Amino acid sequence: MRPLPDGFEKGDMVKLEETEEPLKPSKPQILVAMPSLQDGYFDKSVILLCEYNEDGAMGFVINSPSTTSVDDLLLELGLRSNPPQKKEILIGGPVQPELCWVVHSTDYMGQSTTLLGDELALSAAQEVLTSITEGVIPEYYMLGVGYAGWASKQLDKEIEQDSWWLADIDLMPILRAAPEARWHMVMEKLGFNLNFTSYCTA
Repeated sequence: MRPLPDGFEKGDMVKLEETEEPLKPSKPQILVAMPSLQDGYFDKSVILLCEYNEDGAMGFVINSPSTTSVDDLLLELGLRSNPPQKKEILIGGPVQPELCWVVHSTDYMGQSTTLLGDELALSAAQEVLTSITEGVIPEYYMLGVGYAGWASKQLDKEIEQDSWWLADIDLMPILRAAPEARWHMVMEKLGFNLNFTSYCTA
């Protein structure tokens, strides 16, 4: 685990709807870093890829928890939740580290909510956090800061270079697993043998 990025100020969160909107309604996918990707930031990353088209790609790293919990953030904002919310805030990527977001189940719908398919939605953190303190808690949610982004064709090239694998697997079992377990879980579901010390491509 690591602390929240320097650009994130707990008491001054940027609302999702006040930033350049990086998302459009689409079905998210899982993007997983291959063992051959030796990148200090993205090594063994699992990304919930929410946008991937000719203009580029963006998503949230979902297996990099910080040392700060949702309850810690609420306390910093002068709020409390009941029951306690011990989930760790995720470090979603290096872009806009001040941006705080919540991906959640579709049983919760707020004014800032954007659907990401049949099972998931995206909302501004401040709206969801306020609802949580009022006892309105999504059946499933994860809260994070920042996101990962690629320019047009950039991710295509990285996939061709075997740095990433776009995984066609069921999302919810991955999302419900502990963040630290998600990379191994995805790799096992894809059939990769992690006992090998090297990763070979044809």
